Amino acid sequence: MMPHLVLSYHNREFTFFVEVPRLTVYHLPTLTSLLYPTQGRAPKSCLFTGIPSMPYIENFTDALPDSARIAEEKNRLEAAGVKYILSCWIDLLGVPKTKPVPISDFELLCMGKGPQFAVHSISFVPELGPADSDQIPLPDLDSLMICPWDKTCAWVFADLWWEGRPYKLCPRSALKRTIQNVADQGYAVYAGVEPEFFVMKWEDGQPVKAFDDDPAAGQGIRPRRQAFGYDVEYSIDSMGFLGEMIDILEELGWNLHDVVCEGGYSQFELDFHYTDLLTMADRLVFLRVLLKEVTKRHGMFATFMPKPTIGDWRSGAHLNTSMQLVDKPGENIFEGPDGNWSDSVFGAVGGLLRHGGALTAIACSTVNSYNGLVPRVGGFEGGTVTWAPTHMTYGYNNRSAMLRLP
Repeated sequence: MMPHLVLSYHNREFTFFVEVPRLTVYHLPTLTSLLYPTQGRAPKSCLFTGIPSMPYIENFTDALPDSARIAEEKNRLEAAGVKYILSCWIDLLGVPKTKPVPISDFELLCMGKGPQFAVHSISFVPELGPADSDQIPLPDLDSLMICPWDKTCAWVFADLWWEGRPYKLCPRSALKRTIQNVADQGYAVYAGVEPEFFVMKWEDGQPVKAFDDDPAAGQGIRPRRQAFGYDVEYSIDSMGFLGEMIDILEELGWNLHDVVCEGGYSQFELDFHYTDLLTMADRLVFLRVLLKEVTKRHGMFATFMPKPTIGDWRSGAHLNTSMQLVDKPGENIFEGPDGNWSDSVFGAVGGLLRHGGALTAIACSTVNSYNGLVPRVGGFEGGTVTWAPTHMTYGYNNRSAMLRLP
């Protein structure tokens, strides 16, 4: 049993897909480090058009943003009516943490003089204790945005620092370090995510599916049904919150392609365009919070639990990933000169298969994760086949394989 990683040809670009039943992110450093093609390359600079330039900085003073940039961003936020700042760091489970601050403290926050955190007190990290100093979050102004659900608040992702150095247990910093290592090898990696989730509501003190018109268990006949996937009527019924999500994601410039009614009743998927790895990891974290806030306004809640009900479809997230050479931006190294797969693809596949067990331990680390990684379920809506990735192998369009190159 393992996460589902797929290489695919999509919109005339070869991309790399990953389906991770447990939707934690910033585990991309592990994945990225395994994507190196087999041939070595000399270190290259990352300053090319189309290739993100985000050097990994190891000195706190060098990481501080420019004062003019800070003033520019504060003026923009104040003009938009922002009153509060959520500077969010990421814990080991991919969950954002923060202490809201007023806009008047924006300059202090950006200079690392805002709130500090005893990260090691809540993160199951044993190497630091109550006698050790706190961690300092330093905002990344490139990630600054106004919260769509409350435009008096702004959100910015932050990296954790400890005693003047990047905190080694900060997942976001680990990803930035890995991106730099990849760039030094001459590569840039891009990703797009297709996260799945269930929308639920509370009824008589119990969580039930928000879009499911069958009687509750024990309250009537529940006939065997076709799967929920692609259903027009349910898509229309869901457009209250889905329409709001589409509008928000379009406003954010994420280039949403579509929304999908998935296999399970009240299960959905959002498909949006690829970007650089760090931005995509940030987007997935932000998206989970965004979905929760939007569904709350509609009297519902979103869950990313891989398997919220036994005998039902499970949720995952396809991660569409492609690689380019730093000195040849826009050229996908997974595509060969004849339009077929290049040899580099099989180097990436080999690395991922070699470490498939470790990837599973990271990406599917709960009992609930494994409940979804079974090939068949009796009484399954739409049949008995789960479409789950249950084989540590690769295939060209076999969804039961860990890797796909369709």
